Amino acid sequence: MDAGTIIAIASVVISAIAVTCTIIGVTRDRKKEDYNAGKDDGGIRGDIKYMRNSFDDLRLDVKEVARKQDTQGERLTRVEESCKQAHKRIDEVARHVEYTGGHNE
Repeated sequence: MDAGTIIAIASVVISAIAVTCTIIGVTRDRKKEDYNAGKDDGGIRGDIKYMRNSFDDLRLDVKEVARKQDTQGERLTRVEESCKQAHKRIDEVARHVEYTGGHNE
């Protein structure tokens, strides 16, 4: 074998090694990118789940406030009715006092 053939074989071997190393490097980088993308995706999914749970808690709180507001509205209606009846009784007592001139009979 002459020197030209040896150099040609060495060049082919070195080129094959370089291509193999490049393929391995690209594969490793792709795996690392996939891992990082999965890690980011998992973090985002966790954040979304946390926000969904917080939203559900807020919805329950709003329902509870609405229920309490309905209860307060019902109680207010009953108090207004009771107040109206009390005013009628007070008016009757006032008319009686005016009629009798303030004297007990």
